[in-house]
Amino acid sequence: MIKPKCILATLAAFAVMFVLGYTIYEPLLGDFFAANAGTATGVIKENPVFWQIIVGQLCGAGLLITVLSWKGVESAADGFKGGAVFGLLLSLFYGFMNLGTMNTSTMNAALADVAITAVMMGAAGAVGTLVLRRG
Repeated sequence: MIKPKCILATLAAFAVMFVLGYTIYEPLLGDFFAANAGTATGVIKENPVFWQIIVGQLCGAGLLITVLSWKGVESAADGFKGGAVFGLLLSLFYGFMNLGTMNTSTMNAALADVAITAVMMGAAGAVGTLVLRRG
């Protein structure tokens, strides 16, 4: 049975991930990632499909909150640490699998994504933990 607090924590983590992801990846680092695209062409959509991004980030937030609840995090600091480690490992896995199998990015882009994802998931983990532990 899914607990209402887990749903609320997932929605809170999603909101953090969506806002940070949109802010970091496009306005702040859009030019960096464009300059560090791999040799594959035509793989980036001119107009992103936001409902698909929302579904993906909701699933990621749900996975993060599930892991943090299993871990039994008690504070925002623990949520940040747990989320950051989770994001770091997940992005290393995904980034290096992509580097080894596709020409969609460079090593620089993959490593930058590791740092960004660790910070985003850490922040989402902190907020999600606050909601999970709210009385």
